[in-house]
Amino acid sequence: MIKKLFDAALSIHEPWYVKDLDFDEEKKQLNIHIDFKRGSKFYYKDDTSGQEGYYSVYDTAEKRWRHLNFFEHECYLCCRTPRIKLPDGKVRLISPPWSGVNSGFTLYSKP
Repeated sequence: MIKKLFDAALSIHEPWYVKDLDFDEEKKQLNIHIDFKRGSKFYYKDDTSGQEGYYSVYDTAEKRWRHLNFFEHECYLCCRTPRIKLPDGKVRLISPPWSGVNSGFTLYSKP
């Protein structure tokens, strides 16, 4: 039930879903783990080659975004982000809906 609440609060829609919540009271940190349904296909358009369509997942890359605080706790979105393989063999990362321009999220990478 709480995961569905976070789905709605973050405007996450299929094939994406909140897989897990990890709250560390001592660190004052909330990690929201987001995943996608197995077998999902993702739309991709390559502006340089003109290739576009729905592609199966080739592999994934773990990404983490800093979200606004959840009350006084730091909040991060942790996502198993899909990568697809185009017919020409190039591999491309699919950007989750919340990672777009002016989304209010910041991609976080460890130093």
